Amino acid sequence: MSIRSVFRYTYQTIKAICAIIGILVIFVLGYLWFDDKMFCLDMGKIYDPIQKVCRDDCLTWDDEIGCVPITEENIEKRTK
Repeated sequence: MSIRSVFRYTYQTIKAICAIIGILVIFVLGYLWFDDKMFCLDMGKIYDPIQKVCRDDCLTWDDEIGCVPITEENIEKRTK
């Protein structure tokens, strides 16, 4: 085995590792970029998983009730 083939093998290995790391980074960034729920929460809105939309007319989201509307009574309950 010559030195040239060792360098070629090492170069190919490093190139493959960098490609795998790059693909993983792209997948993670893509997941974070297209995560609608996290995007809504960052904007201060509520994500409706049934209609798959951001809502700003809900105080919070409950799995049983759904959208908890913004009313004085609900705001007081939430602050307590």
